[in-house]
Amino acid sequence: MLRLAMTLALVLLPSLGFAQAPELAEAGKLTWGASVTFPPFEFADTGGKPIGFDIDFTDAVARRMGLQSTIMPIEFKGLIPALLGKRVDIIVSGMYINPQRLEVADLVPYLLVGNQIVVRAGNPKKIDGVATLCGKQVAAPVGTVFEVAAKQANDQCKAAGKPEVSLLLLPGTTNCALALTQERADAIIVSTATVAALMHETPGAYATGGAPFDTSTKVGIAVRKDNPALKVALDKAVQAIVADGTYATLIQKWNLPPASSAF
Repeated sequence: MLRLAMTLALVLLPSLGFAQAPELAEAGKLTWGASVTFPPFEFADTGGKPIGFDIDFTDAVARRMGLQSTIMPIEFKGLIPALLGKRVDIIVSGMYINPQRLEVADLVPYLLVGNQIVVRAGNPKKIDGVATLCGKQVAAPVGTVFEVAAKQANDQCKAAGKPEVSLLLLPGTTNCALALTQERADAIIVSTATVAALMHETPGAYATGGAPFDTSTKVGIAVRKDNPALKVALDKAVQAIVADGTYATLIQKWNLPPASSAF
């Protein structure tokens, strides 16, 4: 069965010139995992359909590879296990590239982002930067870099002898934004791209709580280390949609800051 899948992949992928066929979970399909709770990368519309930059981006990449794009919604903390367990071929879920993830997977960069604090309109708690989160209730998506940033802020508060950050961990950025509007949280930490999406979709509901930080963070497509042919294929496909203008069009469509472009 594996040999048949590899043979079919070679037939389907001639335009990118592979010396070796990528291993796919299902022949003819690019099966990818995403946590559909992270606007503007991936989130559900009013009908429950996944939409967002990553959806359009991965569909475009799959087309370049001659494959059908097939999303598999998975809670964020389950994405890496699904990849390593070969349930999905790749992860495209606004996944930040960091040393810990690079230990278990290869990542193909496709965006640049930073982190930023978001508060309710009017900034009632007068939050201005990470140092002012001491004693505040901060919501963050579980298992993400935003959880790490909130915990680092808490460590800084403790080291300075200030009140600790009260951390509210929730599944996905969408739930964190809801907690903020419901006054269950004083602030959330999100990507700079998400800030733009929140401001665009709900004018007058949010404000920023300080300048962006960690602004050169790369977002990448995760692929198993034992599937190098797929990594090569993905990189070639990404370069192709950059060259033909598709990538720039999607940056504009989803209101990502121009600085989000990794190319």
